[in-house]
Amino acid sequence: MKEVKPSATILLARDNEDEVEVLLLKRNKALAFAAGHWVFPGGKIELKEIENSKSIIEAAKLAAIRETEEEANIKVEPESLIFFRHWTTPEIQPIRYATWFFFAATNLNESAVKIDNSEIKAHKWINPQKALNQFFNGELKMMPPTFISLQLIRKCKSVNEIITLMKKTEPIKVLPVVKSFEDQTIVLYKGDSAYANGDIASKGARHRMIIDRQKREYKFEYENCNFPAINGGMHK
Repeated sequence: MKEVKPSATILLARDNEDEVEVLLLKRNKALAFAAGHWVFPGGKIELKEIENSKSIIEAAKLAAIRETEEEANIKVEPESLIFFRHWTTPEIQPIRYATWFFFAATNLNESAVKIDNSEIKAHKWINPQKALNQFFNGELKMMPPTFISLQLIRKCKSVNEIITLMKKTEPIKVLPVVKSFEDQTIVLYKGDSAYANGDIASKGARHRMIIDRQKREYKFEYENCNFPAINGGMHK
């Protein structure tokens, strides 16, 4: 069985004039995992952080804070972190992580971010909807947990709106099931009628992402499902 490495990340957001911006970091193209993708600051939870913590979520906070400082030179206080998602990489992937996603607000300006220029090669502050537009246009490479997190907050007009949303958001555990075909990839989430048996043609609840690899189109389906929509019910 493949090792599932524990990790943690922080979705950082700030108010900038009349819109919200989030911090995205571009990973080095030479890395084995998520090469060249735009991500939130974060990384693997170290053994010493687990050993020195009372719980795994406490260790996840320590790791997220440490990685954010290492990758972007940003210091985040533990009490500011809001846990909102736990993503586990699908079983079919060669490298797997179980990642705690936190949200934190900041008021930093552009010059405050200093990337390590090793694992991280670039950064940008960008409005969530604009980042999604660039993703769907093929301008930004993002993994599903990143763009789905952005979908969750894309309608928020201020950091305070995001905080309110996050505090009432159930911190869902997400383990996708992936089915690949010639031109399509279908990603199933808990509550979908095909989640347990893999029969994507089965009738019933829908909670899935349909990816057309040729056209680079992403369609999120959510209908008659008793499990909360992982993207807050936002559709493209």
